[in-house]
Amino acid sequence: MNRIVLLAVMTAIILLPIKGYALGKDTFKFVLYYPQVPPYMYQMDQQPEVRGVIAALMNEFFRQQHIKLNYVIDNRNRAEHRLYSGDVDAIMLAKNWTEHPEQLIFSEPVLVHRDFLFATTPFADHSNPTDWLNKIRICTRQYYKYEALEPFFAKGSVRIDSSSEAAQMRMLASGRCDYAYMNEHVAAWLHQHQFAELKLYRSPSSFGTVGLTIALNPRWQHLLPKLNQFINQQRESGSIESMLAKEIQAR
Repeated sequence: MNRIVLLAVMTAIILLPIKGYALGKDTFKFVLYYPQVPPYMYQMDQQPEVRGVIAALMNEFFRQQHIKLNYVIDNRNRAEHRLYSGDVDAIMLAKNWTEHPEQLIFSEPVLVHRDFLFATTPFADHSNPTDWLNKIRICTRQYYKYEALEPFFAKGSVRIDSSSEAAQMRMLASGRCDYAYMNEHVAAWLHQHQFAELKLYRSPSSFGTVGLTIALNPRWQHLLPKLNQFINQQRESGSIESMLAKEIQAR
């Protein structure tokens, strides 16, 4: 009888870490960028609730996994280096934007976006990037890489960095730059919610597409297959596109 009791106790001890994981004793730290990036992840009027497409997906995924999800506010550059060290667990980041992609693991793309030039005057008919980007000022995001624009910077166009997409839009509106180079979804959200009075024109063609992924510290490798399965299910069901459309629409 004593041997049976001892065996039961030993079994409970062995299973305790697994059961603790299932009950949500792990905490997952996900970075909320500051300045924030609507419609993906943001807060409104300093309210504690984190909103947006990525936030809604992550909230639901970690609820299903019984893992406590905490949001950690940090800027884009510092957050990436904290991810390498394991101080945070994940950030919203495309692989080709990272300094050391080999040190991280990446989810399937949650969604795909295109980058465009935005202006306050119409683009000329039948024009192309060579016409638009001849020694002009382009509002860009600090710390961001712009491979598509590098040839034009080398030929005399000027990069003017700002702290956020909202700052880019303000600089464009005030005439501090000729164009703002921006993600189509972020530009649409800002135009609808914060710059509705601004006449805004988008370049006739984009500068390529980017798959927006979740970058994780490798210690979460065991979670990646489940995260990818969840993302694919949400994308295939149309839920992500639906959430994105609702976020962009003016409230």
